Amino acid sequence: MSIWFFIWLSVSLLLLGFSAWTFYIVLQQKKAWREFSKKNKLRYRKTSFMNSPKINGLYKDFALGIFTSEHQSGDGRATRKMTAIEIEMKSRLPVSGAIGSGGMVPIIQSLDFPEEFKPDTKDWSQEYIIRCDQTKILKEYLNPQRIEALDRFMKRKNIWLIYLFKPQGTILRIDTPEPLERLNKLEKTVDELIELARLLELQKEESSKLSMLKTQKEMKTPVVEIHDDEIKNITIELEDPE
Repeated sequence: MSIWFFIWLSVSLLLLGFSAWTFYIVLQQKKAWREFSKKNKLRYRKTSFMNSPKINGLYKDFALGIFTSEHQSGDGRATRKMTAIEIEMKSRLPVSGAIGSGGMVPIIQSLDFPEEFKPDTKDWSQEYIIRCDQTKILKEYLNPQRIEALDRFMKRKNIWLIYLFKPQGTILRIDTPEPLERLNKLEKTVDELIELARLLELQKEESSKLSMLKTQKEMKTPVVEIHDDEIKNITIELEDPE
């Protein structure tokens, strides 16, 4: 037997082993996701045999979606499949913008948000991005607790995060290459993202305050001072009734 036969045999066995492992992981993922959806009364949608299922529904008072996302490589020649967990926020920020890390950064850069800023904290990574249309309002919203929580989540290995807020709606989402094929791991990841969502939600008094800031900015006009002697010279003429 030639060396080429052994090379062919080795490559074939390697490919078979990889295919078998992938098949096993997909089966484990389907099982864990099905158990999670059944346990929490969520909608479970089957897809093709070797693809991940889809989950959506109301989970701990938040609209939740779990599905497979696809991201193109930098040169656009290949796609990368990842697990996405998306939460629809209940409150609406009076500002449009996005916060993100990892592969979400170029996505945010492509959006039409004119202003970028970096929080005044030493722990905030240069690799993260914050863009919006009204920096003053967003700075008021991003208190130290929210900054710390976002930073802590985005520092996790194999996590891409995006927090996108527009008048049409607000979403908090993470993408990870991990299949989350174990029920306890899936539950833990979702619950931790829910905790972050609760912290990012606007409080009632806070919503009013931020909305007031926006209104003041939109209605801001130059102030014209009128002195007392000028007021005396102002006359009001009424039309005679016909």
